[in-house]
Amino acid sequence: MLGITLSGRYKIVQHLGGGGFGQTYLAQDLQLPGNPLCVVKQLKPQSTDPITLQTAKRLFDREAQVLYKLGNHNHIPRLLAHLEQEQEFYLVQEYIEGHDLKQELPRGKRFSEAQVIALCQELLTILEFVHQQEVIHRDIKPANIVRRKLDGKLVLIDFGAVKEVATQTVNSEGHTTLTVAIGSPGYMPSEQLRGKPQFCSDIYAVGMLCIQALTGLPPNQLPEDPKTSEIIWRDQWQHNTPPEQVQASHKLADVLDTMVRYDYRQRYQTAAEALQVLTSLTPSHSSPTTISASQVIFTASANPSESTATYSAPSPISDSPADSPIEMVEPTQAPPSQQQRTPDASVNLLQEKVGNETSARLVATSRNKSYKLFGMGAAITTAVALTVGIYYFHGLTLSATENQWSQKMSLSKTLTGDSNSTNPVAITPDGKTLATGSEEGTIKFWNLQTGELKKTFKGHTSAVNVIVFSPNGQTLASGSADESIKLWNLNTEGVLHTLSGRSKGISAIVMTPDSQTLVSGDRVGNIEFWNLKNGERINAFAGHEILVTSLAVTPDGQTLVSSSQDNRIKLWDVKTGQLIRTLTAADSHHFFSVAISPNGQQIASGSWDGGIRLWDLKTGKLTQILKTDSAPIDTVVFKANGQTLVSGSADGSIRMWDLKTNKLRRTLSGHSEAVNRMVMTPDGQMLVSSGKDKAIKIWRSP
Repeated sequence: MLGITLSGRYKIVQHLGGGGFGQTYLAQDLQLPGNPLCVVKQLKPQSTDPITLQTAKRLFDREAQVLYKLGNHNHIPRLLAHLEQEQEFYLVQEYIEGHDLKQELPRGKRFSEAQVIALCQELLTILEFVHQQEVIHRDIKPANIVRRKLDGKLVLIDFGAVKEVATQTVNSEGHTTLTVAIGSPGYMPSEQLRGKPQFCSDIYAVGMLCIQALTGLPPNQLPEDPKTSEIIWRDQWQHNTPPEQVQASHKLADVLDTMVRYDYRQRYQTAAEALQVLTSLTPSHSSPTTISASQVIFTASANPSESTATYSAPSPISDSPADSPIEMVEPTQAPPSQQQRTPDASVNLLQEKVGNETSARLVATSRNKSYKLFGMGAAITTAVALTVGIYYFHGLTLSATENQWSQKMSLSKTLTGDSNSTNPVAITPDGKTLATGSEEGTIKFWNLQTGELKKTFKGHTSAVNVIVFSPNGQTLASGSADESIKLWNLNTEGVLHTLSGRSKGISAIVMTPDSQTLVSGDRVGNIEFWNLKNGERINAFAGHEILVTSLAVTPDGQTLVSSSQDNRIKLWDVKTGQLIRTLTAADSHHFFSVAISPNGQQIASGSWDGGIRLWDLKTGKLTQILKTDSAPIDTVVFKANGQTLVSGSADGSIRMWDLKTNKLRRTLSGHSEAVNRMVMTPDGQMLVSSGKDKAIKIWRSP
């Protein structure tokens, strides 16, 4: 590969490493002034048969879109290009000069409590953004976290999602499977090892990394409790910690224990939740504001067989020493491109002693003041400030961004529906295609960007009441008044199975996140579970007394939520079909819709009385009621980041609610009659609504 130029632009100049997923190279961009460096990852599918290559290309294109979106964050390398050449795939990413945390965490090296809090804060803040984009990293470990030489900040690299291209195969039935579990031993929890990663799987990895920093021991050298499978680590930490600090530091240990629980349901479910708890901690002793390079122990460079995207700059191209002191440059001194990506605020740290404890107060200062911090990086030198302030500033930025999103949302296109007053709608997982159901029993596919009709599926003999795409993007399910459900293969455009049970007019369907199970509800209250692979019915029971209006499944695939015109919301165990609990509200009549928050902790419901009720999924308690003008709420949907709830009303209006303040952000007017269906693209930039006025409207926020 050395000397080869990809796409006439990226010249390979050095081999950096490789492993089972492919090889990594350093390259020069010949089309930019100065020929700046970039990193090229070569990804090789395990099989080269046509079907596998076709599937690999689809996965590769999808993951490239994800990486491109993630690269808008200052602490994630930007994706510069993705290429296909001679049945091999290449990702070109931003080159990050610096060293990985593996060099900061050799065996025996221990961080202070304040340093660990800062490390955890910084990583969780990056994860919060990643998870808002509906992405699980899956391979968080020291070798995949780089301290950037420019400013000492941490950068998260090497997203495991792209490894699907290298490890997937296609079985005899045309289904994609992964040949290995993506992750690294010690940092990978049990559910991820089974091939079912959760968002909190990443939180587990961060917790294990922080425990390593506290104890000086890598995860594979920490024992497990033989009865509970929990990690035993406190004795190692307490053995090397002064007695007077142990009691004061137990809160941090409790947080880390929660992050690494064996049962993922007992962990913090979101990075935001873990951040909030960390923010409440006060370090038991002051952390230094200056750390010299001599305080950092560096080991040999990372194992070249490990898949990683950043490396120390090679000497022929850059002679900057990797262990030189790092200066954190204030925003006014940062390069223009850096200022555009992350506008930082200058801060002044004031520390004051209160009794035997030290607290940090974060005070904003005017921009004409300069403050420079020297040491190995901002994450350690400003540990106390990060503990108090980084979540606060992140929250403000996120809130402002959400407000801009809602204010900029505008009508982009209107598609003409048909005589079907429900006009069911669904969007493919890649956010490119809209599907709509019709009174005539057809399903139409539209280009979501242009509004162009692409194709039509025909098969039902009566109105299509509801449609949904499988999370893996391979199957479409359609439920009809003809009392059948059809499963369509989106590659062959043919019917895989026709499901006919005891249903009397399908009114709601949903698929589990693993794309293995479909659940349907009908107009007389029946609920049925189906195996998507063979089309066989798994379970069936009378779930409600009358019409099932809506179904939703939690992100972990464990719990089904159903709503009905019998004034009840019910929670069911997906695996057993057993009823978990029933939710009722004395002042509510007819629940028309339910949605589950992306973190799986909250249920939103819309009802006849115009109230939007928020419920705690774990306890079943009613936590909040968002009141409108008493017009029935026909549909509700969460934005993927969990910060906004959108409701569609019988008066034709669409409302956007701030879930941090529970206040109305904005009302959209466009439908002349009831809005009864809504769906949003995964990136949250487009909203599709359908109404009783036979109009399907596409809304966009630039």
